[in-house]
Amino acid sequence: MLVFVAGAAVGALLRAWLRLGGYRLSAERDLPARRTWWVIPATAAVGALLWAAVSPHQPILITVVFVVAGWVMIALGFVDLDVHRLPDAIQLPSYPILLLLLAVGAASSGNWAAFTRAIVAGVVLFVFYFVLMLLPSGYGFGDVKLAGLLGLLLGWLGWSPVIRASFAAFVIGGIVAAALMMSRRTDRRAEFAYGPSMLAGAVVAIAMSALSS
Repeated sequence: MLVFVAGAAVGALLRAWLRLGGYRLSAERDLPARRTWWVIPATAAVGALLWAAVSPHQPILITVVFVVAGWVMIALGFVDLDVHRLPDAIQLPSYPILLLLLAVGAASSGNWAAFTRAIVAGVVLFVFYFVLMLLPSGYGFGDVKLAGLLGLLLGWLGWSPVIRASFAAFVIGGIVAAALMMSRRTDRRAEFAYGPSMLAGAVVAIAMSALSS
């Protein structure tokens, strides 16, 4: 309950920041405003879900890392939906911060195997999505950088969450893209935000890892 309340408070702050539109580039200033009301309940719910999934099996520091990562996921997902871009201002600092926190978690728990696996998984997903970007797939370099971050996070838990997250991302993305085309809100040539599907897939995989533990 405390994590849910904390998430709601963080969500309120995120919503206030997102409504200001400070993440928008000059060419994006005139885009229509997007509804932000869902940011608060989504931040609260995702944080609470990740806490429930991770806390029974991981040290408190690692659990907090996953919860905070979930909050950041909401911000990234909103921005990508809004302007079809995953800002470097969020993603690039997240790499050293996440690596440092995972290293501290490994040092305090002695779980260097998980830390090593996280790095390998981050590299694997980064390279995999980089290859996809080179193909006519619609993925951008922002998605590649996001894949590396998600690989670090999921790799700490094991290879199964990495595989599940990747599969879930493609399934969710495919369903959303098909629904948009059927509703005639987009077509095959239209730009599509893949970030939210990747983020949702990661959350699903983390939740499933708790059920399979």
